[in-house]
Amino acid sequence: MFLILVFITISAIFYLFETTQKREIYKFIYEKELIRHEKGVRLETYAAISYINLSARNLIRSTYKELKKELDLTKNSITIPTDNKTMLINFIKQLNSSVKHKFFISTAKFNYPNIIDLKKCKTYMYFGLKNTLLCESKQRNKKGVPLFFLLLTSKIDNKTIIGIYSNFNNIEFKIAKDVEPKLNNLIFKYKTPDSYFFIAKILNINGGKNFAYNIYNLSKGISIGKLVSSDRKDVKGNPYRTQYLKALRENGETYSVYWYPSPTSKTPQEKVSFRKLYKPLSWMVGTGFYVDRLKKEAKTFSDSLFDKLKYFNTLLFLIYLSFLLSVHFINNKFNRLLSKDTNTILNGVLKLGELEEPIDTSKINSERFKLIGNSLNSISKDLIDKKKQIETNRIEFIRAFVKVLEVRDVYTMGHSERVALYSQKIAEILGMDKQKQYNLYIGGLLHDLGKVAIPDSILLKPGKLSKYEYEVMKLHPIFSYELIKDIGFFKDISLFVRQHHERCDGSGYPDGLKCDKITFEGKILAIADVFDALTTARPYRNAFSVDKAIEIMKTESLDQEILSKVEKNLPDILLKEKNQQETKEILDIVEKSRVDLFEKDILTGLYRIKSFIKHLEEKLSLNIDFYLFMVDIKYLKKINYLLGYQYGNELIMKVTQIIESLKETEFHSRIGANFFTFIYNGKNPVEFKNRLMEKLETIDINGHKPEFYVTFLSSTGIKNAEEMIYLLEMQIESLKVAALKNKS
Repeated sequence: MFLILVFITISAIFYLFETTQKREIYKFIYEKELIRHEKGVRLETYAAISYINLSARNLIRSTYKELKKELDLTKNSITIPTDNKTMLINFIKQLNSSVKHKFFISTAKFNYPNIIDLKKCKTYMYFGLKNTLLCESKQRNKKGVPLFFLLLTSKIDNKTIIGIYSNFNNIEFKIAKDVEPKLNNLIFKYKTPDSYFFIAKILNINGGKNFAYNIYNLSKGISIGKLVSSDRKDVKGNPYRTQYLKALRENGETYSVYWYPSPTSKTPQEKVSFRKLYKPLSWMVGTGFYVDRLKKEAKTFSDSLFDKLKYFNTLLFLIYLSFLLSVHFINNKFNRLLSKDTNTILNGVLKLGELEEPIDTSKINSERFKLIGNSLNSISKDLIDKKKQIETNRIEFIRAFVKVLEVRDVYTMGHSERVALYSQKIAEILGMDKQKQYNLYIGGLLHDLGKVAIPDSILLKPGKLSKYEYEVMKLHPIFSYELIKDIGFFKDISLFVRQHHERCDGSGYPDGLKCDKITFEGKILAIADVFDALTTARPYRNAFSVDKAIEIMKTESLDQEILSKVEKNLPDILLKEKNQQETKEILDIVEKSRVDLFEKDILTGLYRIKSFIKHLEEKLSLNIDFYLFMVDIKYLKKINYLLGYQYGNELIMKVTQIIESLKETEFHSRIGANFFTFIYNGKNPVEFKNRLMEKLETIDINGHKPEFYVTFLSSTGIKNAEEMIYLLEMQIESLKVAALKNKS
């Protein structure tokens, strides 16, 4: 009876212990994951804002430049009396039929067109724009959303203002369309199907019936472009919209907790969202996660952990039970001996997973306890092997992740692995302990991880970066730091990863630290990074020898004391490329592909407008007479609509083939959807134009004979490439106007 009571008591103790520990582990995992996800969605939102800001800045500034150029040209051409309302209206109507953007006239007595009310215009102060207004129109789209215009104005005289405007809603649509694939890749690539991202246009930050509408959101029940009310509550009666609007007004960003269906479920779930107000577009940008999924994952993890420990717990139970049975049944003569054996077993249990043989079975007298000791030694060895395997898998995962990053930029292929090995070897030469050597190896693998947040337009750009692009590139150590600083395993590594571009004279980045403020590991990582950069090939040079690399490094603001201690060992640790010449040739091919990607049209292989303008400027600077030709495919949009884009592309390629076959021409370019330009170096442009028209008239697209406008302009007296292109476009517009008059 006593043994039965002992068995029941021990069983109850083990059950309560396991239940309590499982609950505590679940709670610990869930709370840690909740904090990590909250920080993660905040970082994701900030990264998304950087993508949006870059795209918005480029597109809005480009639109501003176009508007300003057209406004300046048009203002200088006005010769009609400004007090004649009829003549002003006719002038604007004629002008609006031939230019890309629309014009606006305002006098003391009238506005034309009346969709713009200057009283509803506010100064648009973002991105360094001047004399720019953002105007809310009286018009609405089909869903009731107000239209906005980006408006530039200039005075003609004291009574009259001329303005030019562009549809700001369309600009926002283009920005969203441009960043959507980047955001999807950033937010969803490594997350669950329930992950989500959203963009909403805020019309009234104070709330109200029509305070906003969604621009992008994949959650169930979301209607894109439909006006929504801030008074709506979630299924639990929580007025979450009112709450987060208040926080956005006060702080510009906030977390909010509410109940809503996920992208994969119609059933409302508790979710946490981080929202940030992007003021230049009045966008609310954010992302979040569903709490139920975290709870399930925490429970699955804790259950899995205890399933693996059941055998071990059972074994401990048997040990304690065996001990009690032994005390009860074995003669007092053996009590002391058995107690000694038991203590040996119990002391060894405390060292399980630390030593391969925590129990010395040679000191155990009982054969039964020897068997238990051998079993525990086997378990300890398995635990150590598992730890080693987990560590190996962790390193392999980091390497695989780094390789994914390096695939984006072939110039850095293998760079992180080499920097990791150089850092570890330098630490070993300096006599640092094994743990610090290991930390430097991991830091080397992760030091450029932040480049994943750098836009491809900067990271993959051929040639020299602009000042702004370089400032963005200099943010990558901060991104590397932010990505790993809250992960416990990388806590001791994140700081010197952030410092790998700092320099002893304070000229480095991102924090401009001087030598005494840079960690010892950060200085080692900087030396390893520079050493690898100098001893590997680039498209513009071969790899430097070790001696030359050391000579250059001695002129840099690196820690010269560390460098002097290891320089004699650097030749021995160099990881030589198998065939440097072959590597350089491959990089040259990649560099050419990059240039083509940035400079040439993907469909036709012709040069883009930016490259064409650069070449045209160089041509004009030589003061050699030539002719610039422009070909416009008439009604290309109509062909795409009636016959399909496949035939439209076929037409574009046939025009491309004809242009490339022309003699005495150079720098064939496609500067718009239906505009082609090239330089003609011959002497008879009229005859050349007639021959070109004859070739174009032979084109047949599915039984359809497309029409073309062809014009040319002499370079004589022209000094500016953009002016020359603009004049040609005006000639094309004149041809279109003349054609319309002939039809009428």
